[in-house]
Amino acid sequence: MRILILVLAWLTPALIAEMLGWRGIWGSGGAFGDYIIPIPVAGGAMHVPSFAVLALIVFANRRKAESGRSYLPLLTFCIAAAGLAAMLDFDRLNSWLFTDYEPYGSPFRLERNPLFLFVTTDALWAGIYLLTIGKASPVRYWLVLPLVPLVVIAGQALAYRTGSPVFKIGPAFPGSTRGEETRMIYTPVPYEAAGFLDWLDKSSLSRPWMNPNAEHVAVVFTNSLQSMERYWEKDAETGDEDIVATICLYEEDQSVVPYAGYHDCFAGHETADETLDRLTTEESTGLGRDIDSWYALARLCDDVNVPDTSSTDIKRAGMCQGMHRVYPERLRQFIARYGEDSPQVRFVRVEGAARNLAAP
Repeated sequence: MRILILVLAWLTPALIAEMLGWRGIWGSGGAFGDYIIPIPVAGGAMHVPSFAVLALIVFANRRKAESGRSYLPLLTFCIAAAGLAAMLDFDRLNSWLFTDYEPYGSPFRLERNPLFLFVTTDALWAGIYLLTIGKASPVRYWLVLPLVPLVVIAGQALAYRTGSPVFKIGPAFPGSTRGEETRMIYTPVPYEAAGFLDWLDKSSLSRPWMNPNAEHVAVVFTNSLQSMERYWEKDAETGDEDIVATICLYEEDQSVVPYAGYHDCFAGHETADETLDRLTTEESTGLGRDIDSWYALARLCDDVNVPDTSSTDIKRAGMCQGMHRVYPERLRQFIARYGEDSPQVRFVRVEGAARNLAAP
């Protein structure tokens, strides 16, 4: 009996996780194989502590002669109920309770939490074992059991309601031009520039000058969690009344500019590609499209402080570093294509020399 209980207790969380479609602890493979292996590199290692407690209970309570009144069965079932309640997705539940969020399906959804799953199933099997050997808690005390998950949920809800101001990071989506990005942030907090800037400074959001994929970022704060969770980009575009504030970040000068309500961060600010396209169109050399493109990049770099570091995430600086680095090879390509005495090569040499570019 004792061995059967222990075998079932070891297999149960692995079977449940597999049926729920969970993956292994490190994100690869199915949960079943990962959860039944009790070594540090597998999920089963997290099962060992609660399983050891279960084994202690099983072998310490193994004779019918020891049956009788005990609070231990009630305690184990209370732990199982608390563990199950603790597995709830409280972020989803509290959002449903206290904001305008309307989740798809039930607001009660379990998180993928192996540790709570192990504790819950081991406590449940401990309670079952104790009942089968004749241990019994006073009947009236079992009325406490349904209160346990309610207390856990209420405690989480109270902590949510009385906690510090909430800033919930939502989705990111690209703008109409490459290099533009909008980040949605939910907050019920009234706008106050210093407080919002302080949160942004401490947040995990990457700055465009530290992100190779973005040049201009609009951080849009909304008091509608429903809008944010459903990726309703139109709210940010139309200046909806739900928008509390907008903070614009620009990588070319590393500026951070806050605005109350909605603001179009991208109007009047060119990305590097837009500037390059404009310069190419504005002044044609008449020497060919490739010469026009090279000259436009050279002119763009006239206004860029090219760093001496080996790499940078700032788009304009990176483009200009590359132009300086490959200039000798680029000049050789122009010579091979047009000839040493061609007007194209003479033009590139003159403009390169004016910018102190090293010729081969």
